[in-house]
Amino acid sequence: MSKVEPGTIQSEIVRKQKEFLFPAVATYYQEPLALVRGEGMYVWDDAGNRYLDCFGGVLTVSVGHANPKVNEAIIEQVKTISHTSTLYANKPQADLAEKLYQITPGRLKKSFFTNSGTEADDTA
Repeated sequence: MSKVEPGTIQSEIVRKQKEFLFPAVATYYQEPLALVRGEGMYVWDDAGNRYLDCFGGVLTVSVGHANPKVNEAIIEQVKTISHTSTLYANKPQADLAEKLYQITPGRLKKSFFTNSGTEADDTA
């Protein structure tokens, strides 16, 4: 990636990142890549350059950016209720637990939902 050009959307994003985020919020590059859009397995910068998103470790790895099925499911859920905790019974949680039981081999009947892989590992 070449040096960030002054006066671009990317330069403004990078400026704000350097000014308002803790240094621990680091990037892997001397000049950070500021992304403005994603679709499927690709992301774009404000100059229109397309990149294959090879990053691992977050949701988009498995579903892609702006996945229409995921977007629609999110919209429908937010129309009903935006957030609830596992402390309360709710239909999506109960339905998912039942589905996991149906498709999981063996006698694994119970599920415990967490927010991240770290929480899942710690719980296990």
